[in-house]
Amino acid sequence: MLHVKRIDGRCTERRPANMLRRSTITKLLEIFTNLALISSGSILCAVTVNGILIPFDFQSGGFVGLALIIHHFFPDLNLAVLYFLLNIPVFILGWRYVGKRFFLYSCAGMVIFSIAVRWIHFPIPMQEKMLAAILAGIISGAGAGLILRSFGSAGGMDILSIILLKRYAVRLGTSVLTLNIIILGFCAYFFSIDSALYTLAFLYVSTKVLNIVVYGFSQRKAVYIISKQ
Repeated sequence: MLHVKRIDGRCTERRPANMLRRSTITKLLEIFTNLALISSGSILCAVTVNGILIPFDFQSGGFVGLALIIHHFFPDLNLAVLYFLLNIPVFILGWRYVGKRFFLYSCAGMVIFSIAVRWIHFPIPMQEKMLAAILAGIISGAGAGLILRSFGSAGGMDILSIILLKRYAVRLGTSVLTLNIIILGFCAYFFSIDSALYTLAFLYVSTKVLNIVVYGFSQRKAVYIISKQ
């Protein structure tokens, strides 16, 4: 129940203390849940990067792929630092185009993922490259799916895609696909076609697992047909 009292001839509403307390607890729980999803997903993605992608010389999509390519040619440059630096100009531009809540959670996600890549090194003993690509796709897809179930992202292509969509009306899928094609082409030209194909297999499995984590196994679609009949 709301209490009403008059101050200077105006009616104001004051919420009960228990309602305010419940609202605060709900917000804190929301923040904790989102940060937990982002942290869990970032850890899984970091395990994929350090445990499979780097040892097998695979590449990745998005800004992680760009950072891996730069790291390949300049191994003295830290991968986590590279990813962080690549994100800075994107976040500066993205402040105007993305929602405040998504922006703040994405800032946290970018920092958490960079820290995870820097400090989490979990070796995965594998020899077969195709099996390694499949396993990398499973782990990375699960991690990316957990991050997408939050109200934020881990930065990178997610922010850039929104900027391109709102500034130049470029669809999200088009921008992501274009960058990934460039990375695969670069990988095939400078490394090997085999490396590009292993990376393609990794990205395909990762996308499939991501969809399962975000949408589940059971997907339903509704179609509304509006006509004179």
